[in-house]
Amino acid sequence: MKRNFYKILLVMVISVFTGTALSQANSVELRSGSSVLISSHSSIQEAYNAITAPISQAYQIWITSGYTGASEIIPITFTAKDGAGSSNTITLRPAPGVTLASVTGTISNNAILVLDGADYIIIDGSASGDTSKNLIIENLITTGSTSNTINLINGATNNVIKNCTVKNNTQGVAGPRGILFGTAANNPEGNSNNSILNCIIDGSRSSIASSGTAANPNQNLLIKDNIIYNFSFTGIWLLSAAPSCIIENNLIYQTNGYASTGVSGINVGSVPGQNLTIRNNKIIGINSTSASGITVRGMTFTGSAGATYEIYNNFISLTQSMTGAATMYYGIYFAGSSRYNMNIYYNTINIAGTHTGGTAGAPVSAGIYKASTNDTTAINIKNNIMVNTRTGGTAGAYHTGLGLATAAGTLDIDYNVSYATGSSDSYHAYWAAPYNDLAAYKTAASPQEQHTIFKNTEFVSPTDLHLTGSSIGDAELAGIPVQGITTDIDGNLRDASSPYRGADEAGSPVPVELASFSASVNGSTVELTWITATELNNSGFEVQRSRDKNNWSAAGFVKGNGTVSEPVIYRYQDAGLEAGKYYYRLKQIDLTGSFEYHNLSAEVNVGVPSEFTVYQNYPNPFNPATKIAFALPADARVTLEIFDILGSRVMTSGGEELTAGYHSFDVNLAGSSFSSGTYIYRLTAADNSGKSLFTKTMKMSLLK
Repeated sequence: MKRNFYKILLVMVISVFTGTALSQANSVELRSGSSVLISSHSSIQEAYNAITAPISQAYQIWITSGYTGASEIIPITFTAKDGAGSSNTITLRPAPGVTLASVTGTISNNAILVLDGADYIIIDGSASGDTSKNLIIENLITTGSTSNTINLINGATNNVIKNCTVKNNTQGVAGPRGILFGTAANNPEGNSNNSILNCIIDGSRSSIASSGTAANPNQNLLIKDNIIYNFSFTGIWLLSAAPSCIIENNLIYQTNGYASTGVSGINVGSVPGQNLTIRNNKIIGINSTSASGITVRGMTFTGSAGATYEIYNNFISLTQSMTGAATMYYGIYFAGSSRYNMNIYYNTINIAGTHTGGTAGAPVSAGIYKASTNDTTAINIKNNIMVNTRTGGTAGAYHTGLGLATAAGTLDIDYNVSYATGSSDSYHAYWAAPYNDLAAYKTAASPQEQHTIFKNTEFVSPTDLHLTGSSIGDAELAGIPVQGITTDIDGNLRDASSPYRGADEAGSPVPVELASFSASVNGSTVELTWITATELNNSGFEVQRSRDKNNWSAAGFVKGNGTVSEPVIYRYQDAGLEAGKYYYRLKQIDLTGSFEYHNLSAEVNVGVPSEFTVYQNYPNPFNPATKIAFALPADARVTLEIFDILGSRVMTSGGEELTAGYHSFDVNLAGSSFSSGTYIYRLTAADNSGKSLFTKTMKMSLLK
């Protein structure tokens, strides 16, 4: 009897102790959207199941500091709940004050967390409502071709995964994804309108991937502000059925390579009709430890029919030396013969390191490379900087900046910086053949690439591709505006008329700071004076004059001082003006031809003279043309006569009636009949009756 009693007591103790350890009562809390406690639970799954449908309010599931996941059944599955909407969301998050919550498991060919047709789920890893990352979701397994960490399947829509660390340990296996937008075979919505924001995605074969169904595609995906690293195949893989997607402001890199022959930061498969925007991303250090047949690319595109790719403001730095033989090492690579639109603008690409392998007679490394014929494809490549200092590889395999296997397609390619150096197999550009001579390249590419330059640029570091040193303010780096792209990789405004090439708008190429601009009147002459505080790449100033502020004409040009950091005083005399009101402005022009206007704030009044005056001709001596200015206090008929030194009249001009004011005659003594020497000019003013009002005689010198 006593023995049975102890057996019963032991069973009770074990049951109580085991129940406490495994059930973790109250370690997960279900709360309202306003954080009011509804119920406590032993697992995330239990808390989610406690939400009854249809839901009519927002809910939160808090992971408390006591949570260990001991009673979770993996995968945790969130299924659809009727009533879910933009106001009726369900948020999974660490409880306030929790520094680190961990949801982990070891599951093969499934995921730790599955959103199975669930809508309006928010997985927020911040415990404090900001951007801190206090939640880790990890699959510990290292095998299984579909051993993912988070799956969105069967019509999971309008979900957000943010501020989380998502880990996966299957780099050595083909197939797994850290976060997968999967198939929705029976749901026409697809897995659409989902966002991944400000997460760390660590490991896996592919960190983020979409492999939807053509009938029910995964639309309107947003992948933004994430750190994606240590994958073995690709950081972001749009494998299929992702017709609309934005990939923005992500850092994608590897700290070490894996045994994968094909590696890309972003890999885009053939998705017919896709509209894809890839902007403001940084891709660094993509690598592989395979022995041979390696292809390394910052971005890979297999163009598909009707697709449009907008790729701009990205930094791509591929500088890894590899021991294995590589066939391709490209910043941006695209292929596919279907008709599509490839728009590549304002990217900065740095290619470096030592190469092994490749094929003689073809580019083995390049900043941007177009592979196939693309006969009907529209290819627009402008304002990119491509610097390639990579060396090594098979003899005769080229290292280049911009490379086009063929020039087929509808092309608009120009204003790029394409540069390669470091070995005898380095060529600045490849247009179906290698080129180091810019003039020859422009001839081969004509009418494309007429403003592209072969020039090195200075970066802050091999991986920080912001411009520095002499590249800041370099007029040759001025590109051409691209409609719709008004900021750079950092969100800084681009110059509206003369933006920098590359992703970094390092400063305006047209910055001339005007400290003052004034005018004074002396008879018929307006003297303009302006002072610059600083100048950068200043070619000069075109002085423009107007009578009505609408119609402007050039009065003259004053040469600038290039780049100076001290004040400079400029003056210009606009002489021989008629009486009346005038307006002036300066058209400041930089060395690239870009310009901006500076207006004189006040109007200028040239008055009626008080007496007859004839001014000395200017220039004097002259050859063969000069100007004779005079002032009329009243309307008069003015005649100009010119005599040689012997008194013979050689020219007569004028005779028409002129209004009171300031006027001039232009004189030209060109021709063999006029020899060098002194000439006399006489100006006579008469009224309508022919009565002489004024006569003045002066000398001038012709010097041939």
